[in-house]
Amino acid sequence: MNRLIAACFFILSVGTLLANQPAQQKPDLAQQLQAIRDQSQFVDPYRMVRAYQVENFWKAVQDTLREKDEAVATIQQRVEGLAGEIENLQKAISQKENSVKEMVHAATHISFFGIDVEKGKFNWIVLATFFFMVLLTGAALLAFRVGLRSSAESKNLYEELSRDFDKYKRNTVEKEVKLYRELQDYRNRLTELRTA
Repeated sequence: MNRLIAACFFILSVGTLLANQPAQQKPDLAQQLQAIRDQSQFVDPYRMVRAYQVENFWKAVQDTLREKDEAVATIQQRVEGLAGEIENLQKAISQKENSVKEMVHAATHISFFGIDVEKGKFNWIVLATFFFMVLLTGAALLAFRVGLRSSAESKNLYEELSRDFDKYKRNTVEKEVKLYRELQDYRNRLTELRTA
């Protein structure tokens, strides 16, 4: 049992030691080129480089270019995705700005007989119309009272004239009757004088 625990402890310690060691990184192109130069041999004015080193370097260059192309393509796709997202966000912002403008317009304007009018101007129009209607009503009431007085005066004058006319008619009728009686008296006298 102790051996089993010791073996487990050994495996765990070896695993942690291996996990703590940094992973070997590929040397970059500059380091590889420097290694080729360092390992090259001088022959008169030239440097002699081994062919497998150049091939390995060329493969490393191709791998690096491919990685960079892939990274550029990935970044390009991400940029295109972000550009589309930015465009969508700008459309959403412009729609929200338009809706805010419409809301502000709706809050500050009112449709009056099909004409778009600011609420402040509309309030002044309503107030002016109200005062005009009050003045018009006052003028109508004044005209009505004047007309009522005038009709009362006319009625009184008519009644007075009617009384005067009735009085005149009575007087005239009385005078007519009186004159008719006098005429009849003269006729009767003439008839008596003719018969006598």
